[in-house]
Amino acid sequence: MEEKPAPIPTGDRLVARPTQLSRRAVLRGVGASVALPWLELMSPTRAWGASGTPPVRVAYFYVPNGVHMPAWRPSDQQLDGDQLGQLSPTLAPLQSLSDYVTVISNLAADHCNGEGAAHEPAGGGFLVGARCKHSEQPEVGGKSIDQTIAQEIGLATPIDSLALGIDPGHRGDHGYSGTYMSHISWRSPTTPVPLELNPRQLYDRLFRGKRIVAPDWNQAPNAQAPSAVESVEASVLDLVREETKSLQRQLGFNDRRKLEEYLEGLHDIERRMALSERDSHSHHQDAFDQDPLQHADEVEIPPLIIPQGKGIPSVYAEHVNLMLDILTLAFQSDTTRVASFMFSYEKSGRAYREVGAPGAHHSTSHHLQKPENFDQLSKINLHHMSLFARMLERMSSIAEGESTLLDNVCILYGSGISDGNQHNHDDLPVLVAGGAGGALRGGRHLKLEQSTPICNLYLDMLAAAGVQREHFGDSTAPLGLIHPTA
Repeated sequence: MEEKPAPIPTGDRLVARPTQLSRRAVLRGVGASVALPWLELMSPTRAWGASGTPPVRVAYFYVPNGVHMPAWRPSDQQLDGDQLGQLSPTLAPLQSLSDYVTVISNLAADHCNGEGAAHEPAGGGFLVGARCKHSEQPEVGGKSIDQTIAQEIGLATPIDSLALGIDPGHRGDHGYSGTYMSHISWRSPTTPVPLELNPRQLYDRLFRGKRIVAPDWNQAPNAQAPSAVESVEASVLDLVREETKSLQRQLGFNDRRKLEEYLEGLHDIERRMALSERDSHSHHQDAFDQDPLQHADEVEIPPLIIPQGKGIPSVYAEHVNLMLDILTLAFQSDTTRVASFMFSYEKSGRAYREVGAPGAHHSTSHHLQKPENFDQLSKINLHHMSLFARMLERMSSIAEGESTLLDNVCILYGSGISDGNQHNHDDLPVLVAGGAGGALRGGRHLKLEQSTPICNLYLDMLAAAGVQREHFGDSTAPLGLIHPTA
């Protein structure tokens, strides 16, 4: 007689264990579910689709006010042909990951040009590929590239896409809406994707649900049902603890280790959020006192909104790290495959005293060729890059079969402005990180023809996500970065 497979838990019921474990067949409970990371027990075809390989996740990272280009751009002395050698000062945090990095020079965003303004159309139009309407009522030229991808692949995941940020910035000037500066992701010409700023709210939306407890048959029938999880102690870990005990008995050593690492990642985020909730003082309250627009006398410029509340840390870097750790978990668990992230809003006047840059970022970006301004800009740019590199390092340590999460992402990092003093939208600071499922070869510096449309790169990123388009925005042709694997 054939032996029956052992049951596996699915929260409120048990089902026979299949030959291989379906990705979303576990950790479901009363009114809540938590996706799992990739495990060897999972069926390749059921977990990842017919190809049997992990999906490619796509993200767009935006830095405001341009960068100090001499510290960004690789020099000829740093190259071996087009191969990256010793990275430039701003890119130095990526040195250990250089095989996953492609630096691209001479990309242009002509669609970010505006009427009497540079910052508003640079932010609003960066991922759209068409000009923003010169109006107090925001209207861009179409759907942004991330949302174009999300529309095609978003139904495969619980969340179709994420739009994450750190600072608000609802202030426009020169007849433009301030929405352009604080939103790079657009579902339609008039609908920006709401920006998620609070780590607690983001984490709860993605991972938290109701507590799952073992039934107590001695309990009175009219006893009150378990309440929604509120405290850190009764976190999402409680939701999965009992189920994972049973699940772990079925897993091999590597899978048990992966599951433990995943749960530890959830626990670490919970712990850090708990620390940030002890103090209602957010880093925003100290970072914008040097912003000249914060004290502007013009009636038409509304005041900057300073967010407060639970879950926002008192240190900028910890806020960024929390958001990026949550994003990494969302990619790892296949909760979403598309995201955007803003280090601050375009035209940001944030001060970065913690890294030796006490002046308002926007004012400093108008450097007037002053060495002290170049020094501060370089420190700001390096700070952003270091936080980005930390996320990539974490992704490189997360195994997905014989590859890593970093092997299976395609992430753009860049700005809609090159030199903040000139406000130019050509020779943009842009790089692409990740392996795109083996289709993207890094370790290169691509020096393109001048004023090559950045939308050409967007065509490559569409292909990396498995979305076939011949045209996007003002594109002319793909760059040819993506080489499909067998």
